[in-house]
Amino acid sequence: MPRPSAQYEAMRSATLARVHTAATALFTRHGFAATSMRDIARAAGISTGLIYRHYPSKDELFDALVRQATEGVRGAARRLRADDPPERLLTRFTEDFLFAVDREEGFAEFSTLMNHAAALPVRPPSVERLVEEHVALLDALTDLIERGQRGGGFRPGPPRELAVAYLATLGGLAMMKVSLGAELTTPSATIVNSLVC
Repeated sequence: MPRPSAQYEAMRSATLARVHTAATALFTRHGFAATSMRDIARAAGISTGLIYRHYPSKDELFDALVRQATEGVRGAARRLRADDPPERLLTRFTEDFLFAVDREEGFAEFSTLMNHAAALPVRPPSVERLVEEHVALLDALTDLIERGQRGGGFRPGPPRELAVAYLATLGGLAMMKVSLGAELTTPSATIVNSLVC
């Protein structure tokens, strides 16, 4: 008896999530070149044939991860440009990021992997788009800080530099989570936000 399409789609989504989590962990810990599709399939608990049914190559799998990151960064920039008070927007953004680093399996590895991808000397087009979205996020955060400064709730200083320091702190926390795991004491949103407000 054939499976209903909703059940098939749920199984497909679950399989892709396991593949993405396994690939992210292996690429982050061992590097792209040292990780095979067989390694990813084994870590995801699926057959090598099944992984190739979803992704014909390791490059295509990596591009899918980068596209996912690009959409996430684009959404983050959009949220920072909302019409709410700057302090509320920054606090919500910080709390969401810290929660993800602390509690969401694979988030810290994913963030670290995408930062490594952006540092590639020769970037594939998908990574170029990711970098463009990171610049847009930096622009949105800079604008938010400028709004906060005009309202008197953010610390004085060059808004772009404050934005860079803030984002570098978040990226550093993700990298520390990969290195330290459960030993990392994640700071509060108040401490992280003290960089800018």
